[in-house]
Amino acid sequence: MKKHLLFVVAMLVLGTAGAQWQAQNAGFSNDTLGFYEMSLPDKNTAWAVCYDGKGGLLSGRPVLDFTRTLNGGQTWIPGKMGTDRTLRFSNITAINGQEAWVAMHKIGPVPGNYVGSFAKGGGVFHTMDGGMTWEQSNAGELFNSNSVPRFVHFKDKNHGIAVGDPNDGYWEVYLTNNKGKKWKRVRHENLPDPIANEYGWISGHAVVGNTIWFGTSEGRMYKSVDFGKTWTVHVVDPLPGTYVHEIAFLDDGLSGVAHLRGRNRTFVFSTTDGGLTWTNYFQPANWKNSRMTAVPGTNAFISTAVHGNPIFQGSAVSYDVGQTWIEIDNDADKAVCRFYDAQTGYAGGFFQTGPPFLGGIFKSEINFQHPGTAPKLSTSERSISERVTNESATKVFPTPATSTLTLLLDDDLVTANTIVNIVGMDGKIISTRKSAGVKSLNMDVRELVPGTYILRITGNGQTINRRFTVTR
Repeated sequence: MKKHLLFVVAMLVLGTAGAQWQAQNAGFSNDTLGFYEMSLPDKNTAWAVCYDGKGGLLSGRPVLDFTRTLNGGQTWIPGKMGTDRTLRFSNITAINGQEAWVAMHKIGPVPGNYVGSFAKGGGVFHTMDGGMTWEQSNAGELFNSNSVPRFVHFKDKNHGIAVGDPNDGYWEVYLTNNKGKKWKRVRHENLPDPIANEYGWISGHAVVGNTIWFGTSEGRMYKSVDFGKTWTVHVVDPLPGTYVHEIAFLDDGLSGVAHLRGRNRTFVFSTTDGGLTWTNYFQPANWKNSRMTAVPGTNAFISTAVHGNPIFQGSAVSYDVGQTWIEIDNDADKAVCRFYDAQTGYAGGFFQTGPPFLGGIFKSEINFQHPGTAPKLSTSERSISERVTNESATKVFPTPATSTLTLLLDDDLVTANTIVNIVGMDGKIISTRKSAGVKSLNMDVRELVPGTYILRITGNGQTINRRFTVTR
C-alpha cells in the first residue's frame, strides 16, 4: 500500500511540474542521467544529450546517452553516441530528426586548467540515421590530439562551424560549406590572439543568423558577424577571475545576457549593443544560475537551475535583458533549456531510475508576453523593487568621469525618496546618497580608484543600474 501511494504521489508531481512545464519521460530505464544540451531543428523535433547526473558535469564517468523526439515530446527515443568511453558531450546541433552533429571532448584532468577535467583530444561526430551510427568527421584534421572541442553548430544542412580552445597559438575555428565533407581552419590573422591560459567553455556560445559569440575563461567574448570568417574580441567583465559560461541573444542580435562565474560568485551581465559593452547586474532576485537561453520571436530570456536547495532550482523569465527576473517554478531541477519559438521549448533536468521513471524532460507551456508589453506577475507576488522599469530617461554623464559624475533623473524619481548607490564590480556598495525633489545630482568620484562601477538608483518602485567608469 505504501509503495502504491508513493507511486501515485510521484506521478502527480511528474504531471504538474509547476503548471508551466509538462514533465515527459526521456525514455531511459537503466541509469541516472542529467541533460546538458539540447537542439530543436523544428517544432516537432528535439535532441538532448546527457551527462553524469550522479557525479556531476566534470566527473570521470563516461556518459554517451542521448534522447530525441519526433512528435513534439509525446515519446522520446534513447540512444548512445558510439562506444568510445573516453569521450563525453560538448554540445549537439541537429539538422532534423535523423541528422545531427555533436562535438565531443576527452575525459580527464588538465593540470592548471580552470575547467579541470577537460583532457586534450576529441572531435566532431555526425549521424544520418537518428543516432544508430555515428562517424567522426575528418579525424585528425578537424581537431587533433592537442584540441579541446567546445562546440559545433550548423545554421543549415550545408554550412557549419566548429570551435575549440587555442591550439598552436590561436583559437581553433573550422568552417564547412559542403555538409561537413571538408573543413577549413580560419587563419590566425582573422582571430584576435588569446590571452595566456585562456580557454572556452562547452556549448558556451550563441548564434543569431550569421552572428556568432563565444565566451572565454578571461571574461572576454569573441564575436563574428560573417559566420566565423573574421572575429573581434570584447571584454565582458574587466575584473580578473571570471569565466563566461553561457551567453544568449534575442533575434535583434543586440540584446543579450551572459552568465559568468568567478571570485566565488555567479553574475548576470547584459548588453544592448551586440556585446560591445556590458552591464553587471550581479545576482538579481529570482534569477536561476545554471543556464540561460533566449526565446525566439519574443523579448524573453529563460534561466534555469539545478540546486541542492529547492528554493533556488527551477526556472525564471526576464523581459528586460536580464535586469529583473520573474520566477516560473521551483518544483524541479532544470539544467539546459532551449526554445524553437514561443510555443515550442524544452528543459532538461535529471532522469532517475524507478519505478516510477521520473522523466527528466519538461516541455514548456509558458505563456510569454509579446514584445513591448509589460510582463504579468507570477503566482508568487513580486515585490515592488523587482518591477520592470523603463530606464531610458535616466542619464549618467560623463563617462569616463575624472572628478564629478552627473545623474539626470527620470521625472518619476524626482518626487520619490530616491536612493543612489555606487556599487563596485564585486557587488559591494561603496557609497549611498538619498535624494528627494531633485532632478539633477552631482556626485564626487575623486576618491574612487580608476575602473568600472555601477550607479544603482532605487525609488518609486524602480531599480535602475547604470555603468560608468572613472579615469585620471
